[in-house]
Amino acid sequence: MAKIELEGMQELIDKVNKLGSKGDEIKKDALNKAGQIVKETMEKKAPRSKENKRHMADHIEVSDIERSDGIDFVKIGPDKGDVSEFFYSKFTEWGTSKIPAQHWASKSVKENQKKINELIKEELERGLKEFDK
Repeated sequence: MAKIELEGMQELIDKVNKLGSKGDEIKKDALNKAGQIVKETMEKKAPRSKENKRHMADHIEVSDIERSDGIDFVKIGPDKGDVSEFFYSKFTEWGTSKIPAQHWASKSVKENQKKINELIKEELERGLKEFDK
């Protein structure tokens, strides 16, 4: 599972956090937009079967905003605990004793890291400006 976190830009995040529920909306919007960037890249990178069936690449989801240790984040793509019909996506990401890891999900985050950081910063600043109106 790839994870996009709201960290860095601490002063900006602190200002947004002081807005209460409006700040939560601003963070949710920023993380969802960042998650969509990664989701689109994952959909392109995810392995596809040649069979005419449902593919994991067509079912990559961006989670709702979560919080752990004071950091807000969204999760995108396969999870090691996945038991859905697309559980095999975790094997292509992390590998097994017989299948080499492809790391298509984690590569999607790394490939977009600069774009993600810029987007989050812009969205937080935009949200703060709208709130000040």
